[in-house]
Amino acid sequence: MGQGRSMTGGRFETIVIGDGIAGWAAAAVLARRGLAVAVLGRAQGLPPVGEYLPPEGVAALAALGLDGVLRSAGHRPSRGTVSIWGNDTTVRRDVLMQPGGRAFCVDRRALEADLRRMAGEAGAVAQTLSVPPVVTGGAGAWQLDLLCAGCAPLTARFLIDATGRAAWLARALGARVTRCDDLTALALFWSGAPTEDAALRSESLPDGWCYAAPLSGERLVAVFLTPAAALPRGAAARRALALERISESRLAGGLCAGARPEGFRAMAAGSQVTEPSCGPGWAAIGDAAMAFDPLASAGMTKALLDIRETVGDRALAPDALAVRRRDRFAAYLAELSDVYAAEQRFGGPFWTPRQSS
Repeated sequence: MGQGRSMTGGRFETIVIGDGIAGWAAAAVLARRGLAVAVLGRAQGLPPVGEYLPPEGVAALAALGLDGVLRSAGHRPSRGTVSIWGNDTTVRRDVLMQPGGRAFCVDRRALEADLRRMAGEAGAVAQTLSVPPVVTGGAGAWQLDLLCAGCAPLTARFLIDATGRAAWLARALGARVTRCDDLTALALFWSGAPTEDAALRSESLPDGWCYAAPLSGERLVAVFLTPAAALPRGAAARRALALERISESRLAGGLCAGARPEGFRAMAAGSQVTEPSCGPGWAAIGDAAMAFDPLASAGMTKALLDIRETVGDRALAPDALAVRRRDRFAAYLAELSDVYAAEQRFGGPFWTPRQSS
């Protein structure tokens, strides 16, 4: 199932719109059941940022029958996290002391490729689109017009929105996306950074915070997070700011010392929620349903739980799923507030609102 392979139309049980990790994982789960599944995505753009998958995420992958993807050479087993937060002490949390006892620093591009292969081997088909499809109909009888030469309409009983923070399908169906803050991630990719310890490192700074995650092949990603309102104009100035802040960090800066910065990207990283995120015949999953601050290290875990509760072994009716998601987002915001409030050394426009929220 090569990327860009055209479909000649047809009827599917489920059409997944969005070809990131959440979309391919959902497609793999459904196709392995023998259901007819199509995935509609867009051409690959900037490189995805690496991610830390905690024991809860590893368990969620296993529950979906997808944990075999973690055997890829692109993912590094991690002992846990190292942080400097709230005081000058370096704190290590070892996952061997937690239930499950396994965590990984994940290469997102490798994970997407493995999930795509898994879905394709199970029979899912794919189409790369340059513009979003036109969606009409309703539960049990959706029609998607692909707006590309030679592409016949597709029909499906169920639609999944896996379009990330854009929540394209949900918004097309009348949902509203509420953004809680304007946190922005400035990510730098590095090469020539050998690290024996594949722990996720995070550290608070006077005007934001940063984290670094080792990847395979002596590569790593280091990210500085700060509000969009505080950013200079232009990609070059933002890259320079990220370099400066990462070098000031004891943990991330130590990892990057002697390494070569290569790719750079800036992206939204704040909390947001889509309401409604599900309804008769459709559901959003992953960041299309709700997006978490990277401080939670829970984005991928949440996406996998979404799949279980939408089309997996814990599937819920739309009303029950909506309640579960509202409760989950409220609990996440409360926990996030507690973590930010634990850092009282700094004030200013970044920290003061978060310490008092």
